[in-house]
Amino acid sequence: MGGSLGLALKRGKSAPVAVHGYARRPETRKLALELNVADRVFDDPAKAVQDADVVVLCVPILAIPDLVAKCRGALKPGCLVTDVGSTKARLAAEIVPLLQGTGAVFVGSHPLAGSEQQGLDAARADLYEQAVVFETPEGGEAGPAVENLGRFWENVGAIVQVMKPDEHDRIAARTSHLPHVVAALLSGTVGRDGDLGQIGKCCGQGFRDATRIAEGSPEVWHDIIQSNRVCMLGELREFKAALEHVMSVVEKGDSDLLRKFLEDGRLKRKQLMQGKLGDHQRGDL
Repeated sequence: MGGSLGLALKRGKSAPVAVHGYARRPETRKLALELNVADRVFDDPAKAVQDADVVVLCVPILAIPDLVAKCRGALKPGCLVTDVGSTKARLAAEIVPLLQGTGAVFVGSHPLAGSEQQGLDAARADLYEQAVVFETPEGGEAGPAVENLGRFWENVGAIVQVMKPDEHDRIAARTSHLPHVVAALLSGTVGRDGDLGQIGKCCGQGFRDATRIAEGSPEVWHDIIQSNRVCMLGELREFKAALEHVMSVVEKGDSDLLRKFLEDGRLKRKQLMQGKLGDHQRGDL
């Protein structure tokens, strides 16, 4: 996500910007410069954010508050701090107090971009083109910081929507976090035992489409689920009830109910896809 953002900013619609990055590992810093995703790369987050107008935190969610604490003293007044995490309420509750007295402002962001691929090698400059980005100010209200952040994302081609953090997390649990858990469950169930090489030969495009996102970073998805546990549990209970209903239909051998289940699923997917924003949405987070 961070590498793609660096590439996108370098070819953005506004005036050229200087992109500074932070990475813990020397090999990552070296690769970032080789791939031209950043102009300068630092081993200290405080040095990376000095004089920055916008700081974008692109690390797993539970690591973000600690990163903010490490660089808060170097943030200049008026600096806009955001992130690319998939849950928002917990971050707002932790980061806003951390920034008190700095003059910096935090507004959360969640780009519906990215994929199961990981690392700087997967970075691409067009990742945010026509991707929806949710801005989640703490109170959900519009203001200068929200408008400035909107222009930042629009500069890399994104479509911006504003939503309250709690509302975002409730909806994301249903549309993003539940599908990932289901994909992981499906992969684990199909690959539970036996000759996996032979079983894999029988896995067609349907299995690949349904489980692709299960290859996403376990570190990233651990933090997503942990930081949105209440909403996630609610969606898992709904899924459990639906699964038990399907099991009952299959057990009874009721053809009419089985056809209705399949037709309902087909219709719901069509309706959901008609409601999506933009010409296409990139990514799963």
